[in-house]
Amino acid sequence: MSKDIFVFIEQRDGQLHDVVYELLGEAASLKQDLGQQVVAVLLGHYITSHAEALMAVGADKVIIVDDPLLEHYMTEPYTKAMAAVIQNKEPEIVLFGATSIGRDLAPRVSARVKTGLTADCTALAIDPDTRLLMMTRPAFGGNLMAVIKCETHRPQMATVRPGVMQPAERDTSRNGKTEFFQVALDESDKAVEILEIIEKKRTATNITQARCLVSGGRGVGNKETFGTLRTLAELLDGDVSASRAAVESGWADSERQVGQTGKTVRPELYVACGISGAIQHVAGMENAGCVIAINKNDTAPIFSVSDLGIVGDLTAILPRLKEAIIKAKTEGVGYVAPSSEKYVGMENILFHVQSEIAYLTINRPRQLNALNRKTLQEISAVADKLRNDESVKVVIVRGAGGRAFVAGADISEMRDMDEAEGREISRMAQDVFVKLKELPQIVIAAINGYTLGGGNELAMACDIRIASSRAKFGQPEVNLGLIPGFTGTQRLSRLVGSGTAKSIIFTTDQLSAEEAYRIGLVDAVVAPEGLMRTARDLAMKIMGKSMKAVMLAKQAINQGLPLEF
Repeated sequence: MSKDIFVFIEQRDGQLHDVVYELLGEAASLKQDLGQQVVAVLLGHYITSHAEALMAVGADKVIIVDDPLLEHYMTEPYTKAMAAVIQNKEPEIVLFGATSIGRDLAPRVSARVKTGLTADCTALAIDPDTRLLMMTRPAFGGNLMAVIKCETHRPQMATVRPGVMQPAERDTSRNGKTEFFQVALDESDKAVEILEIIEKKRTATNITQARCLVSGGRGVGNKETFGTLRTLAELLDGDVSASRAAVESGWADSERQVGQTGKTVRPELYVACGISGAIQHVAGMENAGCVIAINKNDTAPIFSVSDLGIVGDLTAILPRLKEAIIKAKTEGVGYVAPSSEKYVGMENILFHVQSEIAYLTINRPRQLNALNRKTLQEISAVADKLRNDESVKVVIVRGAGGRAFVAGADISEMRDMDEAEGREISRMAQDVFVKLKELPQIVIAAINGYTLGGGNELAMACDIRIASSRAKFGQPEVNLGLIPGFTGTQRLSRLVGSGTAKSIIFTTDQLSAEEAYRIGLVDAVVAPEGLMRTARDLAMKIMGKSMKAVMLAKQAINQGLPLEF
């Protein structure tokens, strides 16, 4: 029994499907918790050239089944071949993309090898106690997210929606092993004969590739108003997408639908216009870098997953928004409208206040939200304003995108610093984190991904830490010949104890969210799609108490701790 993590490599006419890179990226993450190999299973004909590329994106081994009957996808030959590989190798986990091919193949293979299958998963994680695969998927019409385990049968099998997982990064220095596996296939294994392949003519651009999406829902009101979203999308160099309600109303083509029954997207910017934010829709866009919601209902669920929220009539807001964008393009990116309120004009963070909750988002997703001098200065400026803002009761800190909360300090900036500059940036970060810790408001960290080095130190400066099940924690500074310099050596030992803190810092090992919860580094672990909702619910619960008493309690607890330095 191999106990490895197998990934079915979907290819069409010799071209790998995009979901392959997402599955390999997720398998690599699961590998860290299981300690097993990632094995790519490639079926086709004349496809051996892909082996090296698959190793570069995370495969430790590539199993190739090469046969003329596998040149084009046919259900029976592919089922027989894939089942034969699984029965021979006995992997622990097998992952498929929830594509048209994956949805046809995976259930047949699971029946052939007599195991279960969890379809259309939106999150995967390893249970630290049982080491079982926890497979999260929408259930009961998408009204809740179910976590499913396969306790008594192997392999544990799942299909994963395209666009949900983060694609693996290419590393050409990686290498691995290739194995050719023979399966006896003949013409009797074919249930159909492929006569001709006609590619479908697409009526819309691929919204999964758009860097910006302006998406409309039922609240847009009518087809004419929906059409005006195109102008806004063009101003933002983006495209138009839609909710299921808008598609069913005939305002948009089905290929533009985002959500559980549509496509999963992760643009840098997602503007939700008149979308209520049902869980079915959120499942398709929750990993967008920045979400701006426009809705006349100030209690709409979409605001709980948004970085910026605008409450009001869409027909009044859109013209003003378009005008502001045109002026910004004309006057330059630093343009601020005369009527703009405070906290506007920052480059690396997003900030807004809604219902007495302030949302502070580190907005450098391409750099995994790494901290540089400018970002620290902007956090410091916001902390200064918050200290005297009695209208804000709770602050929620998060990282943009689905990959990282904050993945440490920006090494590209720090590598050119001399010793004096290094000390200066370290002192700046220490001062900023002390400001955050000493805010009168309750500060909640909503941790969504890599939380390393300075990112972990930022999270520890918050009062409460809630992590998604995909979060990873660590202090990797020793690998660079450094020690944690942003207060990590002090705060980490207070939270987890001196011995555990030393182990984390000395070994530089990354911790899963479940392990971080076990040692007391975080206070709760939730499914990725429920992270912001949980943080907001906790904020509302705290605000339901006497805030004066809560703030005094925070002050008393902080003053009861040893001095910072």
